[in-house]
Amino acid sequence: MFKRSFIMGAALAALSSVSALAADMAVKAQPNIVGTFGGCVPQSCSGWYAGFGILGDGNNADVVGNGINGSVFSTGGALKVQGGYQLWNGQWFAAIEGSVGYEFTTNATAGIITKDGGSRFIGMELVKLGYNFFPSPQTSLAVPGQSPTALTVPANLLASSTPYLTFGGMQRKGNNQWVNGAGIQTVIAAGWSTDVKYLYAPSQNGEAPANIVMFEVNKHF
Repeated sequence: MFKRSFIMGAALAALSSVSALAADMAVKAQPNIVGTFGGCVPQSCSGWYAGFGILGDGNNADVVGNGINGSVFSTGGALKVQGGYQLWNGQWFAAIEGSVGYEFTTNATAGIITKDGGSRFIGMELVKLGYNFFPSPQTSLAVPGQSPTALTVPANLLASSTPYLTFGGMQRKGNNQWVNGAGIQTVIAAGWSTDVKYLYAPSQNGEAPANIVMFEVNKHF
C-alpha cells in the first residue's frame, strides 16, 4: 500500500513539474517578429519602394507672381515613375532612387534654349540623406474626437516626416546634368509615403538652369 502511494505521489509530482515547465516556456516564448523587418510605418520605414509622380521644370520660383504655369511648369512638365531602397529608423534617413519620366509640355517661347527633336524622356539617379529632428510622436490626441487622423496632430506629422538633402544625375534632352536639392518624405499610412523635393540643374550644353519640383506617392514593400 505504501509502495503504491509512493508511486502515485511521484507521478503527480512529475506531472506538476511538467505543467510548471510548460507554463514557464509559454511565458518566455519569443514574440512573433514576422513582418517587422522591411515594413513601413510612421517613425520606421525601411525597404524597397516604388511609385509615381509629377515633375515640374521651371525657370523661376515666383509662383505668386507668375502662377504655376509661369514658374514651376514654365519650361516643361513630366509624368514619372520611380523606385529605390531606403533606410529610416525614425531619425537617420538614407536612400538611393532611380526614376524615368516623359515630358508632356515644352515652352520654347519663354526665352529658354531648347533642343528641338531631342528626347522627351527624363531619367534621374539620386542619393538622399536626411535626419529627423522631431522623432517623438504624441501618444494621445490633444482633444479627443476632433482629430480624425493622427497626422493632423503636429507632433505626429513631424515624427512621420524626414527632411533630406539629395544629389545625383539627370538625363534630359540629350544632356547629362548634375542636380542637387532637398526634399521631405512623409509616411502617410502603413506602407505608403509621399515625397516632395526640389532639384536645381545648372546650365549645361546650351540648356538654361532648371528649377525642378516633384511630388511623388510611393508604395513600400
